[in-house]
Amino acid sequence: MTILARVGFATRGLIYLLIGGFATGAAFRSNQSPQGFTGAAQAVLHKPFGSLVVVGIVIGLGCFVGWLAVEAVIHGSRRREPRHWLLAIGRFGDALLYAGFMFLLLGLLLGRRAGGEHGLHSWVAWLFSSPGGRWLVGLVGIGLFCAGIGLVVWAWAGNVAAPLDLAPKEKRMTNPVSRYGVSGRGVALALIGFYLVSAAFDANPAEAHELGGLLQHLRHTAYGWIILLLFALSFGASAFFDFLAAFYRHIEAPA
Repeated sequence: MTILARVGFATRGLIYLLIGGFATGAAFRSNQSPQGFTGAAQAVLHKPFGSLVVVGIVIGLGCFVGWLAVEAVIHGSRRREPRHWLLAIGRFGDALLYAGFMFLLLGLLLGRRAGGEHGLHSWVAWLFSSPGGRWLVGLVGIGLFCAGIGLVVWAWAGNVAAPLDLAPKEKRMTNPVSRYGVSGRGVALALIGFYLVSAAFDANPAEAHELGGLLQHLRHTAYGWIILLLFALSFGASAFFDFLAAFYRHIEAPA
């Protein structure tokens, strides 16, 4: 369990570090585009030793999915309190999300087109053609929006450093960076959910955005480069938080 969790957190930290790096470059260079999860991996794939890096990310995501699934079971098997059920549902949802990213990256390694804005639009358009598809997309969007708001609330009202085996002074020193990183992830998730709801309301798949498309969309707004830079810094802070978890998080094994 310790190996799964630590490798998983380190992998997610690496992914957010890559996304933050691309967002920083896009904030200062007009010829560079921000990237989401699959876009960052695709860009790395064409670099020297890029295939090995992507294979490592796939393995790390597999470890993270396994740990999240066990965490969901741990919370679900505790006393039947709403808080534990919500945590179990959240962990299970995260496991499904990262499993999806893992399979997209596997497809990328096999030479298939992996995800991205075009892939999201295709999936949303396919769902719109099915009975109740717009309602399903809207419900997913509402779920992502609420999850994003929940992350922001937890970042500032909760104790994000509680699972870390650090001294109180070290926790106080790292807390501001960790809170900012979790907040950035939450705001990005809430915006993705908002645009999914908007796409469902208007029956327009082009209004849906994954992370890279969202950053590209925000780039063309007023002071877009500042917004990109703020997100880039938050993703870097999120990577810092994940690396702390990879080294210092207390891992609870199932009984």
